Amino acid sequence: MQRTPAPPFRPARPDPNALFGRAEKAFLARDYAAARTDLAAVLAAVGEQAPVLHLMALVEKGAGRAEAARSAFERALRLQPSDPQILANYANLLRTSGEPLAALSACDRALAARPGFRPARVTRASLLRELGRPSAALAELDELLADSPGDPALLVARGAALLDLRRPQEAAAVFDEALAIAPGRLAALQGRARAALLIGEADAPARYARLRERAPDDPSALLGEAQARAEIGDPDATQALESALRARPDWVEGHTQLAVIRYEAGDRSAFADHFGQAAAQRPDDVALQLAWWRSLNDGGCHEQALAVARRLVRLSAGTQDLRVPLALSLVDCGQPEDAIALLGEAPTEPGAQIALGRAALAGHRPEMAAESLEAAIAQAPDLIGAWALLDIAWRLLDDPRHLWLSRQPGLFATCAIDITPADLADLATTLRALHRTRSHPIGQSLRGGTQTRGRLFDRQEPILGRLAQALDRAVEAHRNALPPEEAGHPLLRHRNRPLAIGGAWSVRLSGSGFHVSHMHPEGVLSSAFYVALPPSLGGTERAGWLELGRPPAELGLDLQPIATIEPAPGLLALFPSYLYHGTRPFAEGERLTVAFDIVVP
Repeated sequence: MQRTPAPPFRPARPDPNALFGRAEKAFLARDYAAARTDLAAVLAAVGEQAPVLHLMALVEKGAGRAEAARSAFERALRLQPSDPQILANYANLLRTSGEPLAALSACDRALAARPGFRPARVTRASLLRELGRPSAALAELDELLADSPGDPALLVARGAALLDLRRPQEAAAVFDEALAIAPGRLAALQGRARAALLIGEADAPARYARLRERAPDDPSALLGEAQARAEIGDPDATQALESALRARPDWVEGHTQLAVIRYEAGDRSAFADHFGQAAAQRPDDVALQLAWWRSLNDGGCHEQALAVARRLVRLSAGTQDLRVPLALSLVDCGQPEDAIALLGEAPTEPGAQIALGRAALAGHRPEMAAESLEAAIAQAPDLIGAWALLDIAWRLLDDPRHLWLSRQPGLFATCAIDITPADLADLATTLRALHRTRSHPIGQSLRGGTQTRGRLFDRQEPILGRLAQALDRAVEAHRNALPPEEAGHPLLRHRNRPLAIGGAWSVRLSGSGFHVSHMHPEGVLSSAFYVALPPSLGGTERAGWLELGRPPAELGLDLQPIATIEPAPGLLALFPSYLYHGTRPFAEGERLTVAFDIVVP
């Protein structure tokens, strides 16, 4: 009897649905290799399907394979270009890949497909913050919180947006709300510690200490603790920071902040030595050497800064960007012609054009200076530093544009602000308690005194809030009294726009103290408000008076100020930020002031 042969063995065909379900479980368990294998089998069996490619993209993102994830997302979106969930997840990938604009576009596409889609809105709010639009982020978060009050993640994001908007007291309250719901949430602890430092709360060092227990390797926590402890005069404020820098010599921000703290503690000679130790380990690290140069330059160590700048140029093979520090240092060391030769007579980048303008002024070549500075402003009209130097060049050339720029009636003025004698005395007492540093801050204009850290009007003392309100009113009155709006003028172009107080600080000068001539590159208007003065001001030498328009000493120019202002308690002086200004020394006593910049919000 003949036996019928058995059919050949064929393994059971895997069920694509079962494989996909198994891949989902593997993904949730973070077994990305198993999930990838199953998804590849599904794709081989059924061809490209958007849900399968979407999950593959999430698997690759979880495995840290950004390019593979991007490819899978894009293939999925070719099949379903308006799927809000795929778009929202793709936006998250783009965000973590450093492409915030593309991520925002993906969120907008998701919301166009499904208005109000929550995952896209949450990601969009974070992206708006990262793109420097905190007001828009805050509006988005407020709407989200209206639907989900008490969501700790949204509260933390709202607190961060308030910090970006320089509203730290409100941010502190929001972070407290988040911590009441989720006491261990790390981002809330980080934000609350930062708010405490900005506000000036006494427990800021303790908050940072607790944060570092939770996140010992968090660089921002380490820096915050060092700054908070330095603020209260702790002699061991930088121990942990110094230890971290020995382990991480490439940490540029840490090196920079350590130099600031050491300088303000009174170390004028060795405050930046740690840079040299790190540079010996990383001799080709341009970012580290550039930060070293900046710290030395800000600290007035010009010969040392010149040596570092020469190394920078050798590292950069002579590129224009890194010739600028060397050119600036050459001028500071009395070698302007060498700086001119280094830059050439027609640089094309604004930074180099400004450096050439400065060198040409120091070399008594105002025509060259004006030509280079005008070229810089043509490219970047908001460069306050270029306008400040150009004003000097035009004065030297008797160019009538100097009168247009700096001498129109109303550009600078004084007024008595609306503050009572009792409030003025309260203010003086409050400010004296804040002057804890033993030296003038690095990179600032004062000599023989101290300056408060941080943003003065971020603090919680009530008298500072009352002062800010009175100054706001005075600034608005000054704006209304300015000459008419003029598009090409660096101040008057903003004449009809809302203005706001930006950075603010207090300066306390003692006998022989003064401000070197300087300008404020971040402001539109700058100021001096006089709180307390010694009786010895004035006289034939006008001791302690404010000077407007005298060039900085390193330029070696014999130009007198265009105006001098006699201080008086309760008096506010306002002037264009591009106008060089300084003060004359005085013999003895205390000269206590508040200064701030006015900016366009």
